[in-house]
Amino acid sequence: MDHVQDLKHTLSYLHSELNRIETMAGTLASVEQEHFNRLSNFDHRELMDIAVEEQGAARQLGTIKQMCLAMAQKVEELKNAIESGGREGRAGRDGTH
Repeated sequence: MDHVQDLKHTLSYLHSELNRIETMAGTLASVEQEHFNRLSNFDHRELMDIAVEEQGAARQLGTIKQMCLAMAQKVEELKNAIESGGREGRAGRDGTH
């Protein structure tokens, strides 16, 4: 029983941390996109090169955000499966007594 409880706590922690990473990635992606927009207004080749790098970083952060969302969903599914398995397991054992 302690093992199952530890696993549920670990999955809750992972879910929470994935949500935090997703939020940070989303915020940083917005900042990078804003930098791209601001730097693109200058008629300067080096600034335009930096703007393009910022745009690439924004895209990568957006991808990280999506990956975190997908992983958080999978972790939640695992947690729910463990919880329902625990209930079914108890119900099955209770039914035999």
